[in-house]
Parts: sequence; C-alpha cells; structure tokens
Amino acid sequence: MFRGFWGLKIEPGKTYSQTVDASFRLSNAALGLELKDKKRTSVVLTIDNMNFVLCSLTPGSIEQQSLDICLTEGEDITFETVGDNEVFLTGNFLSPEEDSDEDSDDDVDLSSLSPEQIQELIDQGLIDPESLLDEDDSEDEDYDSEDAIEDDRIQEITEKDESDLEEDEKEEEEEKPKPEPVAEVKIKKQAKKAEKRKAAEEAAAAAKEAEAASAKKAKKEQRKEKSDKKSLNLQGGVVAEIKKEGTGNGVKKGARVGMHYIGKLTNGKVFDQNTKGKPLWFRLGAGEVIKGWDVGVAGMKKGGERRLTIPAAMAYGKRGAPPDIPPNATLIFDVRLVDFK
Repeated sequence: MFRGFWGLKIEPGKTYSQTVDASFRLSNAALGLELKDKKRTSVVLTIDNMNFVLCSLTPGSIEQQSLDICLTEGEDITFETVGDNEVFLTGNFLSPEEDSDEDSDDDVDLSSLSPEQIQELIDQGLIDPESLLDEDDSEDEDYDSEDAIEDDRIQEITEKDESDLEEDEKEEEEEKPKPEPVAEVKIKKQAKKAEKRKAAEEAAAAAKEAEAASAKKAKKEQRKEKSDKKSLNLQGGVVAEIKKEGTGNGVKKGARVGMHYIGKLTNGKVFDQNTKGKPLWFRLGAGEVIKGWDVGVAGMKKGGERRLTIPAAMAYGKRGAPPDIPPNATLIFDVRLVDFK
C-alpha cells in the first residue's frame, strides 16, 4: 500500500541532500515545462559517497524516464543534475506493512529445494552459506544417542551391507556436483558489487566530462566573439583593425598624442618599436609622422589599441627608408594610445 505522494524539483546547479526519514520509492523522472536548451540533462544520485546516474533526459527525444528505486529510512542521499534543464522526480512513500512484507519475502524454505537450487541461491547472494552450516550444527546437537536407539532407520549392518553401502556412497559422491567453496562465493559477490560500482563511477565521470566539454565550447565561442574585432577602411587605403576600444573621448586632429608601437613588414620582420617607457609624442594631423599614422590614429581613445595596415603611398612610397624599409613596402603597425593632450 502507498502512504502518499513524494516529489522533488531539481534546478540546474543546485544539490538536494537529506537523511531519509521515511522510506520511499522513486518511480519517474521528467523534464520541466520550460526548457533552457536542447542538450542532455542527467540525474545523479549520491549515496554512501558514490555517484550513480539514474537517467539522462534529452528534449525532443527522451523527456521522461520510468524508475523503480527504493530509498530506505536512515540513508544519506543527494540529488543533483548535470545540464541546464530542470527535472522533476516523483514517487511514493512506502507503508510499514510493505516494508515488513518485503522482509518476509527474504525467508526461504530450504527443505523443499534441491542442492543445485540451494547453490544457485548462494551464487545470487540470497543465502549466506555460513548460516547453512550453523543450522546443520544445531540439528546435530539436538539428535542424541537415545534418539538413535529409537530411530527405526538405524539398523544393524552386516559386513556385506557395509561394503555395499560404501560403494553406494562412492557413486553418490561421483555423481553429486561439488558446490563452490564459501570463499569463492563471497569473492564472486564482491566482484559483482565492484563491477556495479565501477559502472556507476564511469557513468558519473562521463557526465562530468560532457559538462566540462560544454563549458569549454562556450568559452571558445566567447573568445571567438571577442576576436571578431571591428575593422575600418580609411583614407588612402589604410585599414585600422580595432583590437581594444579604450575609454573616454576619441582623439582629434591637432591634439598631441603619446604612442607605444611596433612596426613590421608584411613578412613579419620588425623594423622599429617603442613598447615601454616614454611614448612617442607628435601632433596629430600636422605631418610630423607618416600620413598613415595621422589617418589611422585619429579617433582612438585613451588605452585603445589598433593594428594599422598602411600601403606604401601612405608610408614611405617608392623610395622606402633604407636599409630597414624597402621601396613600395606595405607597413603594419600595432599601436596603443598611451595618452593625449
């Protein structure tokens, strides 16, 4: 009989821990009404410091999953999800009568079973072999010599009967399947438990790896968005790629500007640079530097960074600037506006 409804709403990024104060059965897991994305969300149960993936739900594919898991009074449990969608768990509390019925089902009448059936129950972990030995010892203690005298089954055995009996016992021993030693039965049970524990740990590890991969992909997309900088096509074919906007107002023609920079040829060779200490100062638009700088630096903000690609006509032209800058050279400058007045 069911005592009442049990339910839990699991929100992404939160954990729900408790010590079970009343036994209950977990029977279903389902996605919430509002879905944040279409990716998989896994339900994880932590019990006895071990993680178990109960199910994985995917919008449009598997949105709910039937379960049959009983959690008993006194167990320390934690529910959580791996994914961005909320999940609802439902089930019912178990009545005391149902608990006692389940306990009574564990009692097995061994007198009606064959040795092969008893061995099979031992292999399944339903019978403790040592308990069978205890029962045999107690029966032997209750059967004394007076019982043997009154027992009609005990008869005087002649030498011939004794010989026949020994041969029969040998044949029975040869035909009787030898049960596995108690130690081997315990080892098999422990191995099965270890396999289940390993499978649960692997499933939990897979869920964590999937979550880490999703987070890594999101960061990569963010970096890609940041790297997609704005480019400006300016006068004379100068191209200004804005790497960092800077702060404040943009610098205008006539202002004195202080710059840090690195100058390179298109093959990557650096021909000039000023990256530390006192910046290079000049008046913007006054012809104190090459035309490409007057055009490319205009509009920059304090702390802003640009990459200027300057054609030869806006730099050193047909003659170049020997020996570092050859004729008709396109120049690339990475510039940063340190300050302006």
